[in-house]
Amino acid sequence: MKNIDLNYFPGWTRKSISFTIDDGNVRLDRKFMDIVKPAGIKGTFNLTTPLRHMEDKNMYVDFYRGYEIANHCRYHAYPFADGKEYDIKNESFDRETADRACVYPTAEEGIYRIYTYNWCYLADDDRYMECVASCQAELEELFGKGKIKGYIWPCGEQPNASVFSRLKNCGFQNIRKTGCVKDSTGFALPADRTRWSYNADYRCMTETAELFEKYPDDGTLKWFCFGVHSHDFENAGRWDVLIDFCEKYGNRPEDFWYASVGDVMTYEDAVKSVIGSADAVINPSDTDLCVKIDGRRVTLGAGEKISLGNI
Repeated sequence: MKNIDLNYFPGWTRKSISFTIDDGNVRLDRKFMDIVKPAGIKGTFNLTTPLRHMEDKNMYVDFYRGYEIANHCRYHAYPFADGKEYDIKNESFDRETADRACVYPTAEEGIYRIYTYNWCYLADDDRYMECVASCQAELEELFGKGKIKGYIWPCGEQPNASVFSRLKNCGFQNIRKTGCVKDSTGFALPADRTRWSYNADYRCMTETAELFEKYPDDGTLKWFCFGVHSHDFENAGRWDVLIDFCEKYGNRPEDFWYASVGDVMTYEDAVKSVIGSADAVINPSDTDLCVKIDGRRVTLGAGEKISLGNI
């Protein structure tokens, strides 16, 4: 009986590194890219209202070319929270004089102004889902139909059960919340893709990455994903954290597979789809897989069947 080990990323490594960066701040995303790109580190940019910082569509698409794009909701909106009563002021909104304890209607029905960390947008359930759908449509028009696989809650997962249920029915590959899970999951790939989050932000990247590198090989796939805004590094004056990370963990393809969030999850799905028997192993997916058969490195191509008698 052949020993078949499927748990390898491309390059026959057990470990992968990604990033997930929110909001689409072109100026600071450019600064972020200038650091991660030379290190070969890949990931996902999560965009709200496309072209917010750049008017030319072709330039916008070219700017993010080579990275995965995910849906971060038009207007970066909040949905109404379950069980919360809102004091709605039916009067004109003035940022300077508005009562921060109240919400104010906008010109768009079902969308309001609410103060959280700043004046933000609040939407009823139907309008919130319209914001999700319109952002999806704009992003797909720019980056390609079927290319926008993930949804990222603005300001973290919101307490609205109906909206959450509707999001899960939208067909997203994954739905991300906000917050560092560090090493609490053993760097395992998300067990629940509708409620996953990244391992670290700039405040704990250094120590969490060290734990990730040292984490023992237990025969399973391991993943380190960091986030969450390019402006975090700017506002804290801590670009040095990202620079140090890239110097230590970048350009090491023999140790880490650098991939987007969606690519990591697609690869995991392909691994799980493999069909094995006593005499053959079959990869029904459209993704090439790196496997080991009796310790020998073998590429199991997309749609390929390998007879174990020939190995």
